[in-house]
Amino acid sequence: MTPHTLRHTFASVAGDLGFSELTIAALLGHTAHGVKQRYVHSDEALRVAAEKVSYKISLLLANARPSS
Repeated sequence: MTPHTLRHTFASVAGDLGFSELTIAALLGHTAHGVKQRYVHSDEALRVAAEKVSYKISLLLANARPSS
């Protein structure tokens, strides 16, 4: 597994959860290029989004593990 694979998986799960491309780009640390992005300050919203995506990934990993 590479860092690129992890970032891609995180972005894919975020998209599956319905987060916008703008939100996903911010979660991945992409810089703002548009005027709209300069005026959007949503640290709390990004934190919540990151937690939701991380939780979903943890559920997917838990379901992928073989039962002992």
